[in-house]
Amino acid sequence: MKDQKIKTLVSMAFFTAVTFLGIQAFRIPVPAVVGTPFIHFGHVFVVIGMLLQGGKKGAVTGTAGLLIFDLLNGYVQSIPQVFVETIVKCLLVGALFAWFQRRAGGDRKKEYKGVVICCILYAILNILIEWAMGIVGLVVTGSGIGAAVAASTASIPATIFNAVFMAVAVSLLYVPVKQIYQKIM
Repeated sequence: MKDQKIKTLVSMAFFTAVTFLGIQAFRIPVPAVVGTPFIHFGHVFVVIGMLLQGGKKGAVTGTAGLLIFDLLNGYVQSIPQVFVETIVKCLLVGALFAWFQRRAGGDRKKEYKGVVICCILYAILNILIEWAMGIVGLVVTGSGIGAAVAASTASIPATIFNAVFMAVAVSLLYVPVKQIYQKIM
């Protein structure tokens, strides 16, 4: 029992660290009207961590890894949004994946189908939340609604590219990472 608690703690620390490093070590800036987006591996590790650990632990590790990055890299203003949206996405998508796993009953192909669907849902949620929060952020800082919608919409291509990158990467990495994770845990 104690050994399993230690493994769980180490697993959570690992996914927090790798999420942080996935952004810190791999960033490709993308031009955008709102913010300073970049392509990174952070959400790849958030989603893999959520799929392997479950929605609750994935929400904790993903949120912690992303917030550590924000704190250390001057994105403090993004922390409330990142905090809320990561928890919401992980809990919702994690619950859906748990349902897919139960329904699959050990069938790896059915489980993998659930992984792909959950990656797509996470990506869609990410795009919609980023777009909406871009509008809210601009309106709060003084932009008119029309200008805020236009600016946030103009920045969506960067978010879409990052979301597609995450979905493809997780779809490719899930099976081999799960095999390693199961051997360790």
